[in-house]
Amino acid sequence: MGATKSRIVYLDFIKVFLTCMVVAHHAGQAYGDTGGTWLVSDGPKLDYLKSFFFFNAAYMMGLYFFISGYFTHYSAHNKPYKKYLKERFIRLGIPLIFFAFLIFGPLQFFLDNSTRNYFNFLADLHFNHPPLSLAHLWFVASLLAYSVIYLLIIRFLKIEIEFSKNFKFWYPLLYLLFLIPVNVLVRQSYPIDHWVTWIIPIEVAHLPQYFSLFLLGALFNKTGWLNTLRPRVSFAYMSLGLVLFFSKNFIYKELPYAWSESVVESFLCIGMCLGLISLFKISFNRMKGIIKVISDNAYGIYLFHLLVVIATQFLISNIKLDTNFKFIVASLSGIFISLLLSIVLRKINFMRKIL
Repeated sequence: MGATKSRIVYLDFIKVFLTCMVVAHHAGQAYGDTGGTWLVSDGPKLDYLKSFFFFNAAYMMGLYFFISGYFTHYSAHNKPYKKYLKERFIRLGIPLIFFAFLIFGPLQFFLDNSTRNYFNFLADLHFNHPPLSLAHLWFVASLLAYSVIYLLIIRFLKIEIEFSKNFKFWYPLLYLLFLIPVNVLVRQSYPIDHWVTWIIPIEVAHLPQYFSLFLLGALFNKTGWLNTLRPRVSFAYMSLGLVLFFSKNFIYKELPYAWSESVVESFLCIGMCLGLISLFKISFNRMKGIIKVISDNAYGIYLFHLLVVIATQFLISNIKLDTNFKFIVASLSGIFISLLLSIVLRKINFMRKIL
């Protein structure tokens, strides 16, 4: 089956949803138990955000990579490889260079109060303190790497495997039989929130999920499985994932933690990915108004939101407001201020090629 080129409205809706959820995820970091570090800490802490963070982390970026892989498949197969790589570099590489050298590098240099040579500081930051040099743009760096790896795979490996055009209900189970034990094995050495620099910053604990979903996105395009994915199958997996999520405390008691965490996370990931695809396909096939504007600027919102969110969190940190309200303010500010910035920058012709 030929690769799909055109935009698919319900996938654009999903990107809008995911973009807003990413902003909310980062907005909540100041007000909940992050499991890591954050520049701003404000309280009292919201207990429910811990579950919110786990829920998001289980599927959010994986679905992003799936959608990216879906559309990468067409470009990689139908464009000259030099044009493909040039477009990838412009859209992904230029923002990485800009933010690393001119935004995150200077910010960390200032926060560290460093007197070292700036470029030595940047090198140390990148290789010894991931992902601080790129912050949330680790996703962009990973997407660039996956895009190059995928091009190498299709150009040199020449793998030709015939797949059924009909999406079978047991395919997700087959994938879970792969993903769960691989996660358990990997996380024995690389637990969640442990980052390394393998040229780019990588959270190895989620690498099997992210890269495999990117490849599955490409496979869905090749086979046309989005057209044969039955809602009842999607919602069955979604229901199972949600049941396991809400039962996770019981599961953690009954299974070794490494296995229970991977089982819950992996089923929730697949359930949410399939469920959201079918839900948005059924309910959202026309885009207009503010949703269309956000869709057109989703990448810009992703690039800029972190700075806006942190600035907002800092500005309201000394104001006596309910923490829930601060969480909402930081989320909405991150979305709409970043949206306005993206709209303005996209009026510049060159910036439209990036954003």
